[in-house]
Amino acid sequence: MRVSTSMIYGSGLRGMMNLQSELYRTQNQLSTGRRILTPADDPIGAAEALEISQSKGVNTQFKNNQADATVQLSLAESIAGSVGNTLIRISELAAEAGNPMLDNAQRGTIAAEMKLQLQSLIGLANTQDGSGLHIFAGYKSTTVPFAINTTATPPSPGDTAPAYSLGNTYVNYSGDAGTPALQVTASKVMAVSENGMQLFMQVRDAQGNITGQSMFDTVKNLVDIVDPSSGMTFSASELEQIRGNIKSTIDHVANVRASLGARLNAVDGLSTTASDIDYLYKVRLSELQDLDFTEAISRFTRYQTQLEATQLTFKQTSQLSLFNIL
Repeated sequence: MRVSTSMIYGSGLRGMMNLQSELYRTQNQLSTGRRILTPADDPIGAAEALEISQSKGVNTQFKNNQADATVQLSLAESIAGSVGNTLIRISELAAEAGNPMLDNAQRGTIAAEMKLQLQSLIGLANTQDGSGLHIFAGYKSTTVPFAINTTATPPSPGDTAPAYSLGNTYVNYSGDAGTPALQVTASKVMAVSENGMQLFMQVRDAQGNITGQSMFDTVKNLVDIVDPSSGMTFSASELEQIRGNIKSTIDHVANVRASLGARLNAVDGLSTTASDIDYLYKVRLSELQDLDFTEAISRFTRYQTQLEATQLTFKQTSQLSLFNIL
């Protein structure tokens, strides 16, 4: 075979360039800690890593949604608990007011505390989250949902029947019937609160029927029957009937709170599962992308030695000439 000078130079140059390329690629792998620098390094592995990275990103978004859902459900559940406790205190005051030994002045003192508890209920119903949004306003979260209805007709002097109902409600609701929700998994959308219509306005009895009075109507009617200054005539039988309505309201709030708590527990379970899935994604990505440093350092040393030997050999070969032996 005829070997020309140009072949010697060309072959030597290609060999050195190939070794330099492998050396630089290995050096980049060592500096980044990644086995796959471009899809050409491992087309199948690169495709799988891309798919897993996308799935991991979606799972991360679900984890963020679950964290948001936990915060919102925890706040709503806590406020519902406070509402229930306030109603229980009002029920205790109603039991005290039913004592036949009390006079009007003493009932007036009880009514004064009831009025404060009613104001607390309205304040709880208008609770805002950390970003200033009202949690019980449905989708109209920037609107103050509850306000006293100044056009409602109060009881007339001598009345014994309650004055306030959904047709003459003591507190107006300005929110809507929407329930805020978040996508917590690929197949599950979860409500993260309750709207004020469901919790405060449409109180339901044990059979699930709407009672015809909002929570505020029931409490205001109780205040009026106890308060001597309201103009209503005190009636022990009417007081007992309203106390029964208060009990239904307490049970209603307890049911709503239980629903919120159940959803909160479900989100906790989903968060645990999402964390486990995220860990599996990390492990698989590590298997596909992370570099075996021991093997890479050994390979880097081998390429470096081969390149030095090739450069030395090329130098010596390129100096060969027939004139040296003539």
